[in-house]
Amino acid sequence: MKLIIISKPFLSLIVTILMMNFNINVTFANSVSIPSLNNPNMNKVSNRIYALIGDMDIPNEDNDGFISNMVFIITNKSVIVIDPGGSLQIGRMVIEQIQAITDKPITHVINSHHHADHWMGNHAFSNLPSKPRIIGHEIMYDTAVEIGERWIKIISNLTKGKNQGTELVFPNKIISGKEKLVIDGLELQLIHPNHAHTLGDIAIYLPQEKVLIAGDILFHLRTPGFQDASPLGNLKVLSEFLALDFVKVIPGHGSVTDKTGIEGMIDYVELLHSEVKKYFEEGLSDFEMKEKFNVKNWGPY
Repeated sequence: MKLIIISKPFLSLIVTILMMNFNINVTFANSVSIPSLNNPNMNKVSNRIYALIGDMDIPNEDNDGFISNMVFIITNKSVIVIDPGGSLQIGRMVIEQIQAITDKPITHVINSHHHADHWMGNHAFSNLPSKPRIIGHEIMYDTAVEIGERWIKIISNLTKGKNQGTELVFPNKIISGKEKLVIDGLELQLIHPNHAHTLGDIAIYLPQEKVLIAGDILFHLRTPGFQDASPLGNLKVLSEFLALDFVKVIPGHGSVTDKTGIEGMIDYVELLHSEVKKYFEEGLSDFEMKEKFNVKNWGPY
């Protein structure tokens, strides 16, 4: 793979084209198989790591707003959750799934970034008898405070009220992203890029498990959402991920994968980037470019 670099004026164009061409690439055969509150779609990733894989669609009445991936890790003494979902109800679903496997207390919840489908489930965890520490990057915290009320209403409209009663619960432990967490002997290496999917991303690498939890820095078999992203920054971090020693990677959206999933997203965004560069140099506007190229059927996408 060769990373194609172009100058900053192209960045806004890349974002625009990505969003205009946003499409859902994987659909489910019928409503029974759609991930929802009644279908947690849980995958065992390793002996101690589990992932609940969300629907590939936008939040709607059928999927109950369950569109992002949630992860929990069972340590020797406790449970760590990464991304509790987008509502009180989804957070409760995660708790139920955990309690069906272990009676160990949930002591930590980590929010990977500020997009509402990844952190509004904090509310459910704040209601536990023993309240966990909720961890988020300082930029994630500030942005979540800014957008929270608006996104409760948006998700309510999209799901026809399936998030009713959800209250805003923000991280109570603010981090810079340079920390290394060791919880019950398990090492969690935090990765905070300068600007990838958002300005406040946190990915988590577990060297003992050889598992990478990438958050929305990685979308697998789904068109990336780049409304708050630096596409080139995202590519840079994905390339750096490949140097890590892991067997499985859990994306923010899409199924659990490995290094081939990261390579697929790199190739996809590089292709899109090169197409935008070509047509920009020909003097085309973003809307004119849209009619000239189509990457939605490229490769695994």
